[in-house]
Amino acid sequence: MSELAESFFQALEERVGSFDRPINFHVYPFDAGGGINLLTVGAGRQEFVTYLTWDQFGHQQQKRGSLGRFELCAVSADRDWCSDILTKLGRQTLIELFEPHDTVDIAQWVHPDSALQGLVLEEALRLKLGTPAALESCGLMRCIGVTRPELEFARQHGAQTLIERLRMTGVYPKTIPDRASVDVIAR
Repeated sequence: MSELAESFFQALEERVGSFDRPINFHVYPFDAGGGINLLTVGAGRQEFVTYLTWDQFGHQQQKRGSLGRFELCAVSADRDWCSDILTKLGRQTLIELFEPHDTVDIAQWVHPDSALQGLVLEEALRLKLGTPAALESCGLMRCIGVTRPELEFARQHGAQTLIERLRMTGVYPKTIPDRASVDVIAR
């Protein structure tokens, strides 16, 4: 692991919380088509756990925008959903550029009856790391699972407006795969 990556993950642990131990990883690597590796914060201590990827930051193919190098995260009680969706989105970050406040239609990734049909991306953390002569932007992109009506609302009115509405209902920043859509239009 590079010195920059070590600094990044140390900063994540300081700001997000101590990573749960032991750290589990996939034997079949992400680079070779395996699942993305996840760090967790809060497993076994609370209902909702923070899942953080750790395969993206140093990946040479990752498309880097305003956050620079970044990892993905989600807050959920469903490890399988997070592993599946963060792996698929992680693969997309090697092909497409994603920025905070983007929306992602995940209908092709989930069952047609799944409550959550989209993602709203949000900047969870932005850092400048490295040496004073060579500071590099890096960050953490939070992925929030949303229903089809919420996805359409975000596309019409902006992701930040949806995030504010989800916050008012108590859903934010959680991804709850079996939840009903919140009434974002009535607010």
